[in-house]
Order: sequence, then structure tokens, then C-alpha cells
Amino acid sequence: MTEPERSGATDDAELVRPARPALVELAAAILIVGGTLQLFSGIATLPSVPPGAEPFAGLALALDVVSIGSGLLARTGRAWLVALNVAAILGFLDLLGSGGSPLLLMLGVAEVVVVALLLARKPWFDAMSLWRADQTARARLSP
Repeated sequence: MTEPERSGATDDAELVRPARPALVELAAAILIVGGTLQLFSGIATLPSVPPGAEPFAGLALALDVVSIGSGLLARTGRAWLVALNVAAILGFLDLLGSGGSPLLLMLGVAEVVVVALLLARKPWFDAMSLWRADQTARARLSP
């Protein structure tokens, strides 16, 4: 279903909330779990960060938190473009740093898959945006 359906025949009928596709669930789960894995891994390696590299470690931890947040937003049908860009950036960085780490290689490939999944399910995000706009308009008109 690409657009929310109207529950009645009249123009003022309420829009039905579009069902969340399984591929959006998968993309959100990859972002959330990948970000969590990287966050805990980064926290565990903080004591061994060389002097002068602390800002980079902090940036890596911030990116992991952003990954978790964008996964949660994507799951609710919000911030499609943010989630798409976060997944693309993280995929690029993970693939770039995957020379000695199979985990980074796996996460990089998974994040590239997230980009493809989010692009494929863009109509659902548009339908959710229409549904939320309809709900907001109805809330304003209700007494």
C-alpha cells in the first residue's frame, strides 16, 4: 500500500494508518542493532584510545547514537532522508575501516542494504507523512 486509504466514501473520511512494511522493520533493526554494537564496542575500547585521538573516539560514539536514533525514527515513519544519509555515511565509514575487522565489513554491507531498503520503501514514508498531516488537521478541527 503506497498511499493511505480513506475509510469512507466522503472527502472528510479519516485516513487509515498505513501498515509498516517488514523491510522498514529490517532496515530500522539494522541501524539500531548496528549502532548499539558499535556503541558498546567503542565504550569498551575507550581506555585504550591513544592520546590525541579522544575527539575521534567521541565522534565515533556520537555517530553510533545517531544511528540508533535514526533507526528509531525510521521505524515510526519519520526522518526518511536523515536515516538514508546516516546509513550511507556509516556504510561508507564502516567499509572504509573494515580492513582488519569482519564486524565492520558486515556492518558496512548491512548499512548499504539499509540504503537500498529505505529507497525501495520511500512511498510508505510518504504515506505516513500524509497520514500524520491528516491526523494533525483533524486534531486542529476537533472541538
